[in-house]
Amino acid sequence: MMMKRLLGLMSRNSYTALYSYKPEHSVRDLVKENQLFARKKLYQNLLFIFVLFLPLAGCDTPNLENSLPELTFKHQSVIQLDVESIQIINEFKMPFKSPNVEHLVPVSPGASAERWASDILRPIGQSGIAQFVITNGSVIREDLKIQKGIKGIFSIDQSKRFQAAVNVRLEIYKDQSKSIARASASRSQTLREDASPNLQSRLWYNLVERLMESFDREMRHQINTHLKPYIG
Repeated sequence: MMMKRLLGLMSRNSYTALYSYKPEHSVRDLVKENQLFARKKLYQNLLFIFVLFLPLAGCDTPNLENSLPELTFKHQSVIQLDVESIQIINEFKMPFKSPNVEHLVPVSPGASAERWASDILRPIGQSGIAQFVITNGSVIREDLKIQKGIKGIFSIDQSKRFQAAVNVRLEIYKDQSKSIARASASRSQTLREDASPNLQSRLWYNLVERLMESFDREMRHQINTHLKPYIG
């Protein structure tokens, strides 16, 4: 009887010992570990791609302003004036705040007007003074309305308009008399909303270039009209 009890206890203990094993990691833990490993691997791959292409991103869009041609007027015919000297005076003061952006453009209208006078006007007289006075050389930015919502997603609108202007007066003081010729020109151009900084710089350059083409025609006309006696 006693022997049977002992055998019974031993059997139960052995059974319990064989099947009471608890695994250190459950199935759920294994799944989590696999997910963490896969996520870590993905982050490592993304980091590798980022480091690989980072130098290329810096070289993708070089500074366009360094490659734009110099805006000069030496290819145009000069204007000889019967004066001893010519003074170039820029009275326009850049506000350096919105909506003015002439301080951001590759070459401003004011600086272009100065260059025009330097390249075109020639003193050939023995007396008298000519003063080339720039009173305006601005570029104004205007924000335009663009489509929003679903329509905006599938459309590319013109988001900005730039208005460039230049105003100049040419004064001649000679023989106790004063003569004046005035010229003004303006041009505008819109910019699409997805334009890159390089495209914007190119647009600004072309805008001022076309502005000065208009100014050149107008200034020559005004000089021939109001300062004809002083043309050499």
